[in-house]
Amino acid sequence: MKKNLLAAERRKQLTEMVRSSGSVRIGEIAEFFGVSSETIRKDLIYLNDRGAVKKSFGGAVAVSEYRERPVSGRSMENAGQKAAIALRALDFLSDGGVVFIDSGSTALEVAKLLHSGMDVALVTNSLAALNALTGKGLDLHFVGGVFSDVTMATSGFWATNAVSTIKFDVALLGTSGFQSHSGPSVKTFPDAQMKQDVLKNSRKKIVLADSSKFVTNAVVQYAEWRDIDVLITDGGAPREAAEAVGEAAEVIFA
Repeated sequence: MKKNLLAAERRKQLTEMVRSSGSVRIGEIAEFFGVSSETIRKDLIYLNDRGAVKKSFGGAVAVSEYRERPVSGRSMENAGQKAAIALRALDFLSDGGVVFIDSGSTALEVAKLLHSGMDVALVTNSLAALNALTGKGLDLHFVGGVFSDVTMATSGFWATNAVSTIKFDVALLGTSGFQSHSGPSVKTFPDAQMKQDVLKNSRKKIVLADSSKFVTNAVVQYAEWRDIDVLITDGGAPREAAEAVGEAAEVIFA
């Protein structure tokens, strides 16, 4: 039995338990954490609304790793690692540069760190990143297109056509995982197409990925590692897998 956990930590552990076991029952989990069934029921509603788990009658089941989940839910996972990766990514931004920030949850952490007075032009297709950047007096450009209320981002013809006209000094891109791929991958074809078009027009291509992405699968590979300049990850990345990526791209541990 685990008692006196903060709600955020309890929900994090609860999410991990659902994913590892495939399903959980409210009564069993309430006993495990030493809280009421109503508390766990509220936790599951919270996690369900953010796409971290799927609430079922009397409990919850795991969400398929191949299905795109809301960015609000993804932002909760490995938050410390993502913040460290984002901080390291700032080293690649220089005055006068044009930077693309994509719709990944780690790229969102970069947006949160940017502040007024920075002399960069920022382009994003992420509404979440746009909200984080608004009000800071930055040179900010939002890419329109077909909007997804799951990823909180745009894609499609208008979006890819827009980014194809811009030359980026730095592209900060996310990935859903790459365990079974030879390069960064995502869960939807429109997202893959968007990233490919950004890469074509980018001088410095950087992928931001916490260590969980090394052991997670996705559907569509949008690049080979040799097409990427830098992968920024955290110290929890599997050594052999990180070394394999390092043969094609620079790997930096935040």
